[in-house]
Amino acid sequence: MELLKWVSVTDRYTKMHLDRMLEPLGLNSSQHMYIVRICREPGITQDRFCQLFHINPSNITRSLAALEKQGFLEKRANEKDKRTCCLYPTEKAVKASERIQAICAEWNDRLLGGLSEQEREQFLQLLRRVGEAAVEQTRLEWEALNEKGED
Repeated sequence: MELLKWVSVTDRYTKMHLDRMLEPLGLNSSQHMYIVRICREPGITQDRFCQLFHINPSNITRSLAALEKQGFLEKRANEKDKRTCCLYPTEKAVKASERIQAICAEWNDRLLGGLSEQEREQFLQLLRRVGEAAVEQTRLEWEALNEKGED
């Protein structure tokens, strides 16, 4: 229970901080990561976000539609696969991305400030492993549920 409690607390307070800091940009805590990634990988497809963020596709669609409407991204036809679109940052997104990254770096430094560099690296490595285990366990549960439904 301790893991769930502290992951939840950290997530909730981080979202509160990001919502407050990103509000002047017209963004919230659930949108910032798309802008940063689109700026890093112009031409990224929407499907790639499912792999990167492990978020429900309908949530990704909703967030990207809002960002497009706000002028942060452009959708263009994918020349390799006409069924999908490629996403490109606008100038507004590029400017916002710089601020977003600074806000996130400053928050990370505040949260991890009491740890040595070695402890930070170890903590983040362990947290990634726990997160990957959560993704895998959920995948296995869904597979088991789907197998039961096919009987």
